[in-house]
Amino acid sequence: MVLDLICSLASEENFVTIFDGREIKIPQRQREVHRLSIRTSKVVVDTTGMAHVRSLSFTSNIVDQVLNIASFQVMRVLDLEGCDISDIGYVADLLHLRYLGLKRTKVVDLPEEIGKLQFLQTLDIRGTCIVFVPASVVFLRRLMCLYVDEETELPPGIGSLTSLEVLDEVNVRTLGSIHLNSHVVKELRHLTKLRVLQLRLAELDESISEVFVESLINLHKLESLSISFGHVDLMREGWVPPLQLRRLVIQHSFGKLLTLPTWINASSLPVLSYLSIMVYEVGPEDIQILGMLPALRYLELCADSRGVVPAEMHAVTTGAYPCAIECRFYGNTGAHPSIFARGAAPRLKHLEFDFPAKWISRGDINLDTWHLPSLEEVEATVFTRGATDAEVKEATAALRAAADEHPNRPNLRIF
Repeated sequence: MVLDLICSLASEENFVTIFDGREIKIPQRQREVHRLSIRTSKVVVDTTGMAHVRSLSFTSNIVDQVLNIASFQVMRVLDLEGCDISDIGYVADLLHLRYLGLKRTKVVDLPEEIGKLQFLQTLDIRGTCIVFVPASVVFLRRLMCLYVDEETELPPGIGSLTSLEVLDEVNVRTLGSIHLNSHVVKELRHLTKLRVLQLRLAELDESISEVFVESLINLHKLESLSISFGHVDLMREGWVPPLQLRRLVIQHSFGKLLTLPTWINASSLPVLSYLSIMVYEVGPEDIQILGMLPALRYLELCADSRGVVPAEMHAVTTGAYPCAIECRFYGNTGAHPSIFARGAAPRLKHLEFDFPAKWISRGDINLDTWHLPSLEEVEATVFTRGATDAEVKEATAALRAAADEHPNRPNLRIF
């Protein structure tokens, strides 16, 4: 009912005109339509006299049968996400475009003339069939957000897009003897306004890895950094994360980040709220160090080393994890609910961890007492390799007993 009211008022005030198959009030003069949203292919829209349309959002699968987009010469926003289209040659004539959304369409090629769209600020081609971005895209000097696919190859000259604030998701990889998108790594240093960067770095030579870190040093405005890498050394002293970094994701495919980087600490990352990181080995002090991050709300920590009993865990002290809502510990981290002292993680609702069943029978970990006053959901994976059936049952029983004794009776799932 509220949605119907909003749609009705939006139409009456000529804020947006929505075609969704329902009976709606159309402005008396169609030429008054500035924002048009078409959500059904069951209507045919007469675009005569609608040359003033500034924004078009289309969620139907037969765009060209419904209206002639090329007739909207003053359009600023064109959102065709999910539409079953392949030809968009007409967009080169929409010289006032600020936003072009082609996500999950069947578009294969961007027109070379796209470089004429001098006002374009956002280009989204994720989930399309576009492999090569035309060279003329480097002339889009007002472009602020560029969303590409992991198979997309960008042309040389990306460093000239000095207004770029979002670059997501570039895949630098090796194809035979050719390094695809390797030039992007070198040109990143010129994109000093970047706030969001998502990058995949495959197993490349050491020189490209060094260039990447050198480029990263110049990106002082980063707020979100997501990298998947092979042999990039981010632990070197030369890189200090920007103080405003709020989201950090570090995964690896081939190389090994041996330990938690020294620059992950409360003083270097005062506003970090999201952290997902994969390391080879988690030390007994690492869980505590992460708990000192004052703004951390989501943590995903994965340790690669398996089958080794963790070093003696330090208890997570009172006051640690003050803002954490969700924590996920995978692999041999040694983390479990009982390491949290009373007063630690007061807001934690979701906790996920895993451990070998043998650790319970051997007394390597103790699950007796769970503090965590806000705990609502616990997911535990019990590794059965090398354990007897009795040890597996003992580990499962210890988990259930601890959950039952918790005042909140959190939902427990055991895998």
